Amino acid sequence: MIYMRNSIRYPLVILVGFFFGIFIFLPINEFTSYFEYRRGLDFSVWQFINIQLWRALTLQTPIKFFFYLLFGGLMGVISVLLMSIFRKRNKLIDQLRRELDKNLSAIIAKGESDDLEFKSSFRYDYRQQKVNKALESVVIKTLAGFMNTQGGSLLIGVADDGNIVGLEADYNTLNRKDSDGYTQLLMSSIADKIGTPACKLVKILFHIHDGKEVCRIIVLPSPMPVYAREDNEPRFYIRTGSGTREMDIQEAIAFIKSKWR
Repeated sequence: MIYMRNSIRYPLVILVGFFFGIFIFLPINEFTSYFEYRRGLDFSVWQFINIQLWRALTLQTPIKFFFYLLFGGLMGVISVLLMSIFRKRNKLIDQLRRELDKNLSAIIAKGESDDLEFKSSFRYDYRQQKVNKALESVVIKTLAGFMNTQGGSLLIGVADDGNIVGLEADYNTLNRKDSDGYTQLLMSSIADKIGTPACKLVKILFHIHDGKEVCRIIVLPSPMPVYAREDNEPRFYIRTGSGTREMDIQEAIAFIKSKWR
């Protein structure tokens, strides 16, 4: 329904642009021309404008007619592009505002879903009791999956069962053992693995819950497909249910065509 409304609205805006070009911009130009070249003219400014407008409409001055027609149409196209950009931006702002208004306890109680995932850590492996770079790739895949679908939230410092383990183990792997150092690590990883433009799609917050710190990454949907680099190969991920899945080339092409047409 929204697509149908836009398919009608945008051509209508362009048609209005044509109208403005002929009936607004052209008369304004003739208005200024009258006062610049009025010497020797025996009629008023409005008569002059009407004469010039009629000559254009009857194609006695075709170059003038098509110039203002195309000029108005161009203004309409620019208006359509600006409307589309503002509409998408407002949608993202509204989504971010809704996410920021959510209570952390309520989010955790909700459990993992297509727009929510828990990770115990970003790089510290609790089983091996050491840094495990493979865990970073898992987080990056999740973020890319959110970006390629409808966005969502990733909580780091929360186990799969919803128990809060905190960020202390991750902090101890950093030179700067605080939230600023952690944010810098996350953003540099996103820029390196997904791309610098993707950094604009994430908002990183920190919460203290039950005496432990939790990192909350709010992810907005991307206006274009994003790929996560793994072993120097771009890979395409989406969210399905409560997990992240890699698509093969054929699946990715079909998905991208349907989502970003």
